[in-house]
Amino acid sequence: MKKILFLLAVAVFFLQASGFSQKTRVGITAGITTANMYGTVNDKTLKDDSKTGITAGLIVDAPIGKSRFSFQPGVHYTQKGRTLAETGDDKSWLALRYADVHLNFLYNSKGKTTFFVGLGPSVGLDLPSYRVTKTSNATAANLDPDPEFSRSETKIKFGKDKLDDLKGLDYGFNMLGGFRTRKGYYFALNYTFGLRNIAANESGDDIKNGCFGFRIGYLFNNK
Repeated sequence: MKKILFLLAVAVFFLQASGFSQKTRVGITAGITTANMYGTVNDKTLKDDSKTGITAGLIVDAPIGKSRFSFQPGVHYTQKGRTLAETGDDKSWLALRYADVHLNFLYNSKGKTTFFVGLGPSVGLDLPSYRVTKTSNATAANLDPDPEFSRSETKIKFGKDKLDDLKGLDYGFNMLGGFRTRKGYYFALNYTFGLRNIAANESGDDIKNGCFGFRIGYLFNNK
């Protein structure tokens, strides 16, 4: 409930932010992600087994005075995780879901098309996530729309106890670059680097999230 109230408060802030300045613009974005998890588990380095997901969000672009800098906060639904195993048609993966709050500071070029680069802190609030296994076994209990495969899901437990799977709250930095047109079309690449060890146990494991994203969107004029 606290997470829902927090996200509602953030959304209301974004919707009201258009009143800060005539040049402030509220926008919507959507795109794809390529995520992975880095570190060590049982003293073994995690392999580079990325997975693809989707993202969608709400942003505000607010100029800072008359400078070329702007403040661009955003809240994004982001799919993260990693591929655990893949053999033939069989596959298992961690389907992690977060509400990422990015607080980016941008440097902007001049011109009809504005190019920008920036970075800022990022906080990820955990959403319902699962460990998913898909196998080529038509006789098993089938939850997959494809009758040739069976699919099972185990919900991931977020918390700090030994019986939990991962710590819930994540934080780190977000870097991005892209351009926006005068008509409001928005294109950006970003990378979110997690700084928190989200391993929930005390075995010495060290696990961090990493996520690359490509987003397109539209910024509405403030009239």
